[in-house]
This record gives sequence, structure tokens and C-alpha cells, in this order.
Amino acid sequence: MNPKPIIAVAFIISVIVITRLFIPGYIEQFREGKYIHVDNIVMEFDETNATVDVEYHLAPFAQAYVFFFGSKNIEPKIKEIFSEFPETKIQKIGLNSATLQITNISEINGEDYTHDSTKLGLRPDVLTIVYPYNQGTRKLQNPDSTISIFYPIHPENQN
Repeated sequence: MNPKPIIAVAFIISVIVITRLFIPGYIEQFREGKYIHVDNIVMEFDETNATVDVEYHLAPFAQAYVFFFGSKNIEPKIKEIFSEFPETKIQKIGLNSATLQITNISEINGEDYTHDSTKLGLRPDVLTIVYPYNQGTRKLQNPDSTISIFYPIHPENQN
């Protein structure tokens, strides 16, 4: 009999029991069957596209699952956050973070790019919008969608 599966199950059960005993507030974040909590999303706009960095943490059981079977299994949940966006591609995914490329998130409107507010699949604690050409950032607390923004096509068109 192979002891590896028995050790793995014992480890998972131990983690769950210890977490429930010592960190009850931590478990509360994962109520209603959610196994992922999104801490921070940073959207950096560049022309009609955006690079998105997502920081999250997983419920203890999900952490153990990803540890044993790989982060590929949480890709659908990460994509679900951005399901309302036109074209989303995961570039890198790990235990606590992911990087995505969203194409055609903005469109050309005269001399500017415009991005219309878009619903998010999960509410992050913080959403940070990074404007191109060093125009600054904007942080939103617990948003359910992005905000409508515009930014110039050419940096010399800035006001």
C-alpha cells in the first residue's frame, strides 16, 4: 500500500482543522462556497489593451488542492472575473497572483481612447487603474465594475 495518498489526506485535514481553530475570520472571507478572495487588481492601460495583475488568496482547502495539482485548476475562476471583457488571455498564474492581457478593452474615439465601465465577476478589495503616459493612477475600494475612462492617443495631446 502506498503511503503517499494517506499522508496527503492527513495533511489536508490537518490544515483545515488548524485553520478553523485559529483563524475563524480568515474562513469568513470564503463563505458562500467561494474559494478565492481577490485582494487587488491593477489594470494598466496601453492603447486599446490592458495588462492586468490580480492578487488573491485561496481558501485553505483550495491552497492544498493547487499545491498538489497545480495552478492551472484556478484558471477558470480567474477568467470568470473578466468574463464581460472582449478578449482575455492568462499570461502567468500562480498560487497568489495572476497576470492577464485583455485586448480591445478600449476603443478609439476621436483623439482619445475610451474604456466603458465593465462589470467584474468578483469584487476585489482594491481596483487600481493605471493611466498611460504617466498620467497617474486611481484606486477604487470594493468596486463591482471598472470605471469609464479616456486617455489620449498620443502623449503630446495631454492637457
